[in-house]
Amino acid sequence: MLKNAQDNDYGAISYADLTAFKYLVYANGVCAAYSLFSALYVAMPRPTTLSRSWTLFFFDQVLTYAILAAGTMSAEIMYLAYDGDVKVTWSKECNVFGSFCKRATTSIGLTFASVACYVLLSLVSSYRLFSAYETPLPFISSKGLEIASFPH
Repeated sequence: MLKNAQDNDYGAISYADLTAFKYLVYANGVCAAYSLFSALYVAMPRPTTLSRSWTLFFFDQVLTYAILAAGTMSAEIMYLAYDGDVKVTWSKECNVFGSFCKRATTSIGLTFASVACYVLLSLVSSYRLFSAYETPLPFISSKGLEIASFPH
C-alpha cells in the first residue's frame, strides 16, 4: 500500500490521499515493529512472570483491535470505491483507477490475514497467561465489597 499510486487522464490518486489508507499503513508498520520486538522479547531466556505475561497479553489485544480497525476502515473505503454511493454522489472510482483499487484490495486482504494471525497470537497469549497463574482470591472488605487479591 505504501507505494500505491496511479496517474491517468482523469487525475492522480495515492494512498496518502485517503486517511483510512494512511491509518492502514501506520497500523501495519506499528504491528510489524511490535511483532519483531515481541518475537525477540519472548526468545530471550527469562523466567515468565505475571507482569511480563500481562504486558504481552495487553499489547497483543490492543494491536489486534488496531489492525482490525484499520482493515475494516480501508475495506469500507474500497467498497465505496467499487460500488459508489448515489445518495452522496460518490461515483465508482475503481472504473477510473483500476490498478490502484486492485493493489489496495490486495493490501487489505493481506491485512485481514495478519488480523487472523493476531487473533491466534491473542489466543495463545491469553492461554499462557490464564493457565499459568491462578485466579485472584476474593475477600470481603470492611465496607462489604468483594475485592480480588493476589496471593503473595
